[in-house]
Amino acid sequence: MPGALVRTALSAEQTLMSWIRTVLSLFTFGFSIVQFFFFLASQQESTELSAGPRRLGLTLIVVGISVLLMAVVEYVQRLRRLREAGLPADSTSFLPLGSAAGLFVLGLAALISVFFRWHL
Repeated sequence: MPGALVRTALSAEQTLMSWIRTVLSLFTFGFSIVQFFFFLASQQESTELSAGPRRLGLTLIVVGISVLLMAVVEYVQRLRRLREAGLPADSTSFLPLGSAAGLFVLGLAALISVFFRWHL
């Protein structure tokens, strides 16, 4: 029985890491869209960035943050249920939650950067 619980915990960890990879792609794509169109606007000597690309970039970043938070909550709840079923405490790693926390900070930094860059 403990072997099955450990495999389930590792599966939950792998799922969280997959969500982290997806969220990183959302952040990167959203931030890149905004930067690309800002670069085009600066090449045309315009200080204004079209609202469409900026909104799309902000939306992708916000969706990424939301998905990351939901994935972490799901992971923690799943581990809690597994521990109640008898999962040994030393069979899980801090790496997925640490990675998620770092990515959350990165996402907030990207969101703040995109949101306040043209409103100052």
